[in-house]
Amino acid sequence: MRREDRRVVAVLGFLHGVVHANILSIPIFLLAWQLEFGADEVTLGLLAAVGFGFYGLGAVPFGFLADRRPPGRLLLLCAAGISISMVGVAASPSIPFLALSLGALGLFSGIYHPTGLSIISRVVAEQGRGMGWHGMGGSLGIAAGPAFVGATLAIGGSWRSVAGLLVIPGLVALLLLLLGPLPFELPAPALGSNRSPRPLWSRSFAFILLVYMFAGFAYQGGLTFLPRFVGAGFFALALALGAIGQVVSGRLADRRHSERILFGLSVGAATILVLLAVLPPGGAFTTAALLFGFLLFSLEPLQNILVTGEVPGSLRGLAFGFTFLSVFGIGSLGAALAGWLIANHASAILFLVLGGFLAASGTASLGVRRRGGP
Repeated sequence: MRREDRRVVAVLGFLHGVVHANILSIPIFLLAWQLEFGADEVTLGLLAAVGFGFYGLGAVPFGFLADRRPPGRLLLLCAAGISISMVGVAASPSIPFLALSLGALGLFSGIYHPTGLSIISRVVAEQGRGMGWHGMGGSLGIAAGPAFVGATLAIGGSWRSVAGLLVIPGLVALLLLLLGPLPFELPAPALGSNRSPRPLWSRSFAFILLVYMFAGFAYQGGLTFLPRFVGAGFFALALALGAIGQVVSGRLADRRHSERILFGLSVGAATILVLLAVLPPGGAFTTAALLFGFLLFSLEPLQNILVTGEVPGSLRGLAFGFTFLSVFGIGSLGAALAGWLIANHASAILFLVLGGFLAASGTASLGVRRRGGP
């Protein structure tokens, strides 16, 4: 990549990691919250769903703004809002206040994806590779956040202190954005005009939303309670392997017919979930869970390239807003479903259902016809 592109991807990748480190630490905190507040599995699933849900709901309005205003202030609001929200999480005296703080965390975190991804799609020349390295930054945050939380709680640390320490990465991201503004100003036609060479909504974009929605069910439902099955350490390792998957699939995303690669990887991940439904706890189950982490996160760059191939540059903020509404907003129902099935001792059925969702996501990708565009 060009030097200026590497700088853009590096800073955005760090903020991407901060966003995910906080959101994906929620599954690790659930056990501590269960002990502190006496919550059952259904309540825990709903708490996770609140955070994930607002994560998706905030993406659409902020994606709309990202297409019409220079996105620098949106990224600053994202970093500052995450830090403030984590202060609220750390200080939560009750389940309702915790739910409110998690909702705020999801809302401010939801600013990032439509804004950051639209920037990369507009200014980075090698989009697939840029998406892959950017995704790796997110995956490293996904792994580091839960690993830090899990390790600190395991040695007897207070969950409130841990949540308070998670404020620091958000402040670092805020400082990076203030000290080194990125070259992400929108071209003049996109700032004040709704005109576009083609509309956002199309048959292919409808299929793209299905790709994200079904993957979101599997993502939220699979990751929210995975620490219950493999422990916090192996959960963090599975997420770290996802960082490698991001880079590998980022290189594949620039190839022709990448939707076929997405289909194959989605079916592969679905197959692993079927294995998790039948394997007993132990080494084979843990190995399969690690492979699932690698494959699940390898899907993201390929999914994002579907958007850039179908949607014109002036509408990509809004487009990524709708895709992340699908994957995190609607997809958050997967976390609630997971909590309900586990509460009813139906974890095997859960893995089978989630595998069906991933297979459906991959199949929907075959309905997308990438057209390319400015």
